[in-house]
Amino acid sequence: MHTSLPDIYAAGDICTASWQPSPVWQQMRLWTQARQMGWYAAKCMAAASLGDSIDMDFSFELFAHVTKFFNYKVVLLGKYNAQSLGSDHELMLRCTKGQEYIKVVMQNGRMMGAVLIGETDLEETFENLILNQMNLSSYGEDLLDPNIDIEDYFD
Repeated sequence: MHTSLPDIYAAGDICTASWQPSPVWQQMRLWTQARQMGWYAAKCMAAASLGDSIDMDFSFELFAHVTKFFNYKVVLLGKYNAQSLGSDHELMLRCTKGQEYIKVVMQNGRMMGAVLIGETDLEETFENLILNQMNLSSYGEDLLDPNIDIEDYFD
């Protein structure tokens, strides 16, 4: 978060993350990321004043954004739109009209991102599956089967 000028730090829209990003994080210049960068910049300033270094903050391990749109909860996780994955990925969908829409981005059997619209109760489970990079190939389409309680299965 340190700029090219001595003792000057930056966060939010004014800067571009120059570190090697996690495979499931991207900078989108959202207020949530600006807040996370601000906290991290403060930690960097405090560490620099003590002559210490600081590890990368966990906030930058997984892209996550939650909002409401037309009164539906919208959760975007990881590479939710297959950003930078090329053509080597597959999408799995579940849609219940008027209730929920779930899209999962898979690559090499691993969950790379997800879009959750509505009250799906899957955000924490999918967040962990993306971070853990567990091979989910054997589950196939059952991963989104509404009759299977995957929150408990992967808890």
